[in-house]
Amino acid sequence: MTVQRTSAPVAQRAVTATAAATVTAPPAGLSRGDTGPNVKKLQDALVKTGYMTRAQVNTGYGTFGPQTEAAVKKFQADKKLPTTGYYGDMTHAALKKALAGGVQGPTPPTQPGGKFTKPAVISAPSPNFNERGGKDIDTIVMHHTASNNGAGDLAHMRNPASEVSAHYMVDRDGKIYQLVNDSKRAWHAGKGELHGVPTDVNGRSIGIEIVNDGSGKTPFTEAQYKALHQLVGYLKQEYNVPTKNVVGHKDVAVPKGRKSDPAPNFDWSRLP
Repeated sequence: MTVQRTSAPVAQRAVTATAAATVTAPPAGLSRGDTGPNVKKLQDALVKTGYMTRAQVNTGYGTFGPQTEAAVKKFQADKKLPTTGYYGDMTHAALKKALAGGVQGPTPPTQPGGKFTKPAVISAPSPNFNERGGKDIDTIVMHHTASNNGAGDLAHMRNPASEVSAHYMVDRDGKIYQLVNDSKRAWHAGKGELHGVPTDVNGRSIGIEIVNDGSGKTPFTEAQYKALHQLVGYLKQEYNVPTKNVVGHKDVAVPKGRKSDPAPNFDWSRLP
């Protein structure tokens, strides 16, 4: 299961860095399954307007996959367009207008006063942690447990012999378990790098395990997405984590391909 994180070598280098200085809306007529430079332009525009992260794009730059389709649907919904996921003439016009106006994407729902509050958590302490060594938290790493058995996953991460843990686990019913205090270094990511730079990912990150078998066929539940929206929103706010540093284990694990979580059907657009 993905929670079996023994020390393995160093992290996936995200595909190309930033989009070109000038980002433009590509011609209309793109849909899921398309590939090529116009899809790259669309993805760059979705990053520019805040509907995709660079980490999401890096998993399939130039390929109109499920994450790009989800971002297009979110953009269409915000612009009161039919949420088909097809990048047609109306969506092209709206995206062109958004880029010209400097629109920076959807505003995530917040609590009264414009802030996220920490969601309710169930304390389930794990002994598998150590000190951060003075490092600041600036990254959130998302995982799937590689199982649909939350009780078993929780027991595994609380077993000293497993030598693995995470700060939080989100079960299928949306319950959030806290295993390690935010201030401590949980053992969830192994050796890795961030944005191509070797680093102690565990030392600077919060690890979130999502109960899912990772097959890409088992849906993440609505309850999980709602819990994650609140939890990730709170953590980003509390520790001033930039959106580009909300990443999957596959984005930081090395060598490239060592990890695949979260599964490809995880909808990144549901995070704040």
